[in-house]
Amino acid sequence: MGDHGDAAPETDRAKRKREAKVAFAQREEHDALDLRLRKVLLIPETQRSADQTSLLRAHATCVVSIVSSLEHRKARKATHTTRTEEREESKDSIAKKTAKLAELIRASRARGGFVLHTGAGFSTAAGVPDFRGQHGVWTMRAKGMHVPMPRFERCAPTNAHLACVALHANKFLKHVVTQNVDGLHQRAGLCDSLVSELHGSVFRETCDNSECEVTEIKRTFDVTSGKPHNGRHRHKTGRACDSCGSDLKDVVVHFGERLRDDVLKKARQVCLESTLSVVMGTSLKIPPANTLPRLSERRVICNLQWTAHDKTAAMKINAKCDDVMLAVCKHLDVQVPVYDPGKDAVAREVKEVKEQSSTKAEFAPLSKKQRSAKNPSMPRTTA
Repeated sequence: MGDHGDAAPETDRAKRKREAKVAFAQREEHDALDLRLRKVLLIPETQRSADQTSLLRAHATCVVSIVSSLEHRKARKATHTTRTEEREESKDSIAKKTAKLAELIRASRARGGFVLHTGAGFSTAAGVPDFRGQHGVWTMRAKGMHVPMPRFERCAPTNAHLACVALHANKFLKHVVTQNVDGLHQRAGLCDSLVSELHGSVFRETCDNSECEVTEIKRTFDVTSGKPHNGRHRHKTGRACDSCGSDLKDVVVHFGERLRDDVLKKARQVCLESTLSVVMGTSLKIPPANTLPRLSERRVICNLQWTAHDKTAAMKINAKCDDVMLAVCKHLDVQVPVYDPGKDAVAREVKEVKEQSSTKAEFAPLSKKQRSAKNPSMPRTTA
C-alpha cells in the first residue's frame, strides 16, 4: 500500500465542531464541580470530612463565587418577601397621615380637585379579589391554588366608593382613573364622565360592526359571564346587536391589548390639570396606568404593599382604602352617604331575578331511570 502523504488540512467546519466539543466537555466538567461544591457547602462546617474540606480549599475561587451567588439570591428573596407582604401602620400614624392628606386635598380644590387612581385593592372590601395581595389571584396561582371570581352583580360598593361620591359632591374630587372593571364607582353614584375605566367594564358591550349606529350598550349584568368560550382575548359575548344583527363584544382590556385612545387621552389630561394624584389599592406595576400619577405635581400612595413609586411620592400610607377614605372625609367634614340598592340599576336587577326565581315551581329530583335515559321526561312539579 502506497504512502498517502500528509493528512488533509482541517476545514473550518471541522475546527468549529472540535472547539464546540471541547467547550461542551469543559462546561460539563465545570457544572459537575459546581454541583459537588454546592453539596459540600450545604453541610455544616463541623460535620464536613477531611476530603470535603480539602475539596473546598482546592477550589477556593469557585467557592467564593458560589457563596456570593447564594448570598445574593438570599438577599433578593428577602427583599421580594418584604415587598410583597401586606403591612398596616399604627392607628396614630394613619391618623396623622390622613389629616395631612386631607389638607393636601383641600389645597387642590383651588385647581378643581384631586384625581383618584384606584386598583384592585380598592374593591377587596366588596369581595373582589386583588392580584398581588396575600390571597390575590396571582399569589394563590403561584401556590397552585385557584381563586374564584365572584359574580360582579352581587358585589356592592364599599365605603371607599361612597366616599368618592361625597368628595365629588363637595368639589374635592375631580376625576377617577381606575384599572378595575367591576363598575362599582358608577354603581356608587358617580356618572360615567367622571370615571376613566382604563381596562373597560364588565357591564358594557359594543357592536362589532363599525358602521352600526349602536356604539356601546350598558347592561345590568356581567356581559363576560356565560360567554360561549373560555379562550383568552376572545371578546364575543354570544349576543347579537338589535340594530344590525352583528356580534356584540365586551370592552374588557386584557394583557397585551391596546387601551382605548379616548379613555387614555382623557385620563392623561385630567392628571396634567390636577396638582394632586391620590393612588389607592394598586402596586403601580402595569403600564400605562403606572405612569399617569406622575403627570400631577404631587402624588400620595395608599397601599398595603410596597410600590416602586414610594420614594418619589409626597407621602405613603400603609392602610386599607376604606379606612383612609372615611378618615379623610371626616377631616374635611364630608358626610359619606349610605348605599341604597334602590338607586343601583344592577342591584335592582339582581333583586328582581331573585324574586322571580323564588316564585318558580319546585321540581322533584329525577329518578334513576330518568337519569339513565337518553331523553328523560320533564320532572313533575311537587304538590
